[in-house]
Parts: sequence; C-alpha cells; structure tokens
Amino acid sequence: MTGEQLLQRILLVDDSPDDRLLAIREISREFPEVEIQEAVSLREFYQALEADRFDLVITDYELNWTTGLDILRMVKEHDRDRPIIMFTNSGTQEIAVEAMKAGLDDYVLKSPKYFIRLSQAVRTVWENTQNRRKAEELELRLQFLLDELNVGVFRATLDGELLEVTDGFYKLFGLNSFEEAQIFFRENLTFNDVEIRQQEQWKSETELTHPNGNKIWVKISETLVNQNGKTVIDGLIDDITEQKQTADKLQKLNQTLELRVRERTERLENLNKELETFAFSVSHDLRTPIRQIDGFVTLLQQQLQPITTDETVLHYLDIISKLTERSGRMIDDLLLFSRTGRAEMQYNIVNMEQLVQSLTRQIELRQESRKIIWKIDPLPSVPGDSHLLQQVWQNLLENAVKYTRKKEQAEIEIGSISGEQEITYFVKDNGIGFEMNYVNRLFGVFQRLENAQDFEGTGIGLANTRRIIHRHHGQIWAEGSPNQGATFYFSLPRERRQI
Repeated sequence: MTGEQLLQRILLVDDSPDDRLLAIREISREFPEVEIQEAVSLREFYQALEADRFDLVITDYELNWTTGLDILRMVKEHDRDRPIIMFTNSGTQEIAVEAMKAGLDDYVLKSPKYFIRLSQAVRTVWENTQNRRKAEELELRLQFLLDELNVGVFRATLDGELLEVTDGFYKLFGLNSFEEAQIFFRENLTFNDVEIRQQEQWKSETELTHPNGNKIWVKISETLVNQNGKTVIDGLIDDITEQKQTADKLQKLNQTLELRVRERTERLENLNKELETFAFSVSHDLRTPIRQIDGFVTLLQQQLQPITTDETVLHYLDIISKLTERSGRMIDDLLLFSRTGRAEMQYNIVNMEQLVQSLTRQIELRQESRKIIWKIDPLPSVPGDSHLLQQVWQNLLENAVKYTRKKEQAEIEIGSISGEQEITYFVKDNGIGFEMNYVNRLFGVFQRLENAQDFEGTGIGLANTRRIIHRHHGQIWAEGSPNQGATFYFSLPRERRQI
C-alpha cells in the first residue's frame, strides 16, 4: 500500500447495543462516509477477521465472551500494523499499560462526556497510522537507494586521507571537486583508532554540518580491506536525516500517547471509585427504611389478624412483606457486590480442591432431603485471594444445586483443564439450563433469565463472580441449553501477574 489512504471501514467490537449505537452516532458525525461493521459475538469477530474488510478496530474491554486484550492480541497477530482503539468504562491502569505494550493505539473512556473524544481518537490514530506507514515506505525507499549505490561511497587511508569518492558522495554533501571532498572529509569524518584496532567493520551515526550550513544526520558503514598489501578503509555514507526526524516524531507521539493513557486511566479509576462509593452509600442508606417497612408490616399483620377475616387485606400485607424481604436481600447483595470491588486483594496459594470439598459438605448439610450426585475431579491450586475465590465457588455451586431442584437426581460435575499459562475450572449440572442467545445477560447486575424467575435470587451473584475473576486477571463464560443443564467455566493465571 502506498500513498495516502482514506479511512473506509471500521470494525466495532462491543456486546452492548446501546454503547454501539452511541459509538456509531459519534463516529458517523465525523466520518459520514465510513462503513461501520459490528461484531457482537466471538463468532462474528472471527468472521470479520477472516474477511479482513476493515481499516481500524474499536473494541470494548469487558466483553461477555472475551476481553479487549484478547481482541487486541488477535488483531495484532492478524496484522501488527492494523490500528486499534479501546473504548471502555472498565479496566485498570495495569490493563491499560499491558494493552499499550501489546500495541494499542489509543484508549478512550466510555462515558457520556467523553463520547466526543472517540471520533477525535479515530482521526488521530488513523493519521498516526498513515504517518507510520509513510515512515516505513521511506525506510524501504532509502534501502532501495542504498542497493542502487545511490549513497556516498569513499575509500580512505588509516590516517584519514581521502583516496576515492563516488558521484553520490559529491551529491550528498553538495561538493564540486575532489579537493573540496578531501577538506570536508578531513574536517568532519574522522576514525576511531580503538574501533579500527578492535574490529574490521563498524557503523556509526553522527550529525554533520552540511557545506550549505544545514545540520544533517548520516549513517557511516566502514570496513577494513587490503589493497595491494596496504590496509585501507572502504565506507558508505547514507543521509538518515528524515529517518531521525521521523523517529523523533514517533518518540514524541508515543510519549504523548502514554501520558494520555495515564491521564484517562486515572480518570477512569476515579469514576469507578465514585461509582463504588455511590453504590455502597445508597445500598447502606436503604437498609434501615426497608427494615422499618418490614417491621411495621409485621406489626400491622399482628393487629389485623385477630379482628379481620378479609383475606384480601391479609394477602396484600403478605405480598408487601415478601417484597420488602426480597428488597432487603437485593440491598445486601448489592453491598457485597460493592465491597468486592473495594476489597484489597490478599494473594496466596489457594487449595481449590480443599475449598470445593468444604463447600459441598456445607451444601449437603442444608440439602439433606435431596439426592445430589457429586463428581469432583482433582483440582490444581492457583495463586489468588482465598476469600474472594471462595465466593466464586460458592456462587457457582449453589446455583448448580438451585437450578437442579426439579430433577429427581441432581448431577453436578466439578473439574479443571490445565493450560500452559492458565487453569480453567468448570461446574457442570443437569438442571434447567438456558438459551445461548441470552448468555450475555447471565453476568449482568440484576439480570435474570426467563426460566429462572421461579427460583429465588437477586441476579447479583454471577455479576459478583465475574468481577472477582476479572480482578484475578481471568475470564468467565458459560454454555447451556434449555432443560439440558449448564456449564460455567472460569480461567485463572498459573502465576500471579506482577504489576
């Protein structure tokens, strides 16, 4: 590809329809002619990658089926020069730094007041990509010129006396005669005696003053050769001024980009902290009035039951009591969800098999009337926060028990799959299952599937589980089908990632 290329197609990877709509709206305002292709699942992303009909990628970080880091790596494996922007409302400074190391071009917060930054980032990243491609083209062109010997070639003695030069040498420095070349060589191009004694070939880069007064950078490649029994130096001089200028521009650009990433990551962390504080405060403040409502309903029931036979009134009071009880559970779960994000991680080696055995024994004591067949394979240990990982297993195991309630014989299998960099654990049951079309809703706060409405729960457990796994730099996903059961997987790194 040569010359200036117009931005024609963008691949948008995001599983949130609302966020995709907002992103498309902002991009279309700035780039009305650009075609935007949406990838809302891993299958669609692979199809887009195989078709390769996009110039730039915009991806969220937290996807229900993978992470923005994995999208970034796959794009860069496909084409290391393909520009990519991370557009997200989650993540940490560590994730941003890791993404930058993996080749991320820009990082934009997914927040209403920053949406306008998305189109600006697209323009900047695309212009930078074009500049980088121009720099690569320039490097290739210079290499071609070198191959054609369109550079300064000279021969000199070890004492620094110029013996021969080519026309390219005259052109390079704007010289008109051999005498001018000798003077310029003697004043600007000297040899390092230490280098000459220690090796037969050496290269250097230096800044010279051109006879016209301009400063230029040259690359000098020199070799010791034997000519008629005498040792002389053959050399090539190449003007690398444009390369140096381009490298300086790229270096400054990278420094500016890193600064922007740090600033935006800091803003994102502050927003997340504010959100956590808000959720904690609201949930905490709601507990007292909910408990008071429940208390007054109980008192009212006690007052009315002896003096009324109106079943409708008593039924309404019973409904109010159950709703307040459910609201209380939701607030407690929301507080737990908030604390999970605020808690400091305490890393140690967690014995996963011992943890699971302990939890299954506790569950069996509470489920004495049910017949549950447990199949527990050996589970390798992993570095992590034992308290948080206990919550993960407890949520997944209690869900498996809950959603197999209608089965005469519940079957729950627990196992692991070992990889080079990570370990994947799973919990499989033969319960009610779910439609894969709705798998994205499983891990959302207060999100419950239609076939789960008859079971108790607030819809926060799996959201909390996903948060814990992500804090451990892992992934979580699920597979299932209606009335055929479900399998929940989560992977954790074998080694703690050093930040």
